Amino acid sequence: MNASIALITMLFSGAKQIHIEPSVVIYSSAYSISTVVIMGFDDISELTSETSIGTVKIRILNLENGLLMLFSEKDQYRLGISAVAIPPGQGRSEPTSTALFTMGLDTSLVRTIAERIASWTNNTCMVVSGLHQLNRDVTMELLSILRDHLVA
Repeated sequence: MNASIALITMLFSGAKQIHIEPSVVIYSSAYSISTVVIMGFDDISELTSETSIGTVKIRILNLENGLLMLFSEKDQYRLGISAVAIPPGQGRSEPTSTALFTMGLDTSLVRTIAERIASWTNNTCMVVSGLHQLNRDVTMELLSILRDHLVA
């Protein structure tokens, strides 16, 4: 299977674990129907950068209809302040965004990141930030790093 994204629906009869490719494993129980979306590693990129608040990890998932970006100061990613932005178009000269589940300065900063990325890539962008110390300076540092990575 060479496609980046494949949809597999199978009926398993007692198999506990089936290997489709070296990087893909499907788990199942007896007589269950499983649907699995497989994403190749070429659709995922990881960045690590030293910022004024320490090391920040960024995972970028290039989806069919946009980008999903995860930010973390720790080894694992976690849910946090989230924002979704759509690029400019149809009578709008600037991107449009909304935040999920929160409000305040952190929300505005995460929305700004999502809007800039949507504008640069002309794609919908969702940002999930697990950064505890996000401020304007860190936002500008992250935007500089991302611009170099996405626009170059």
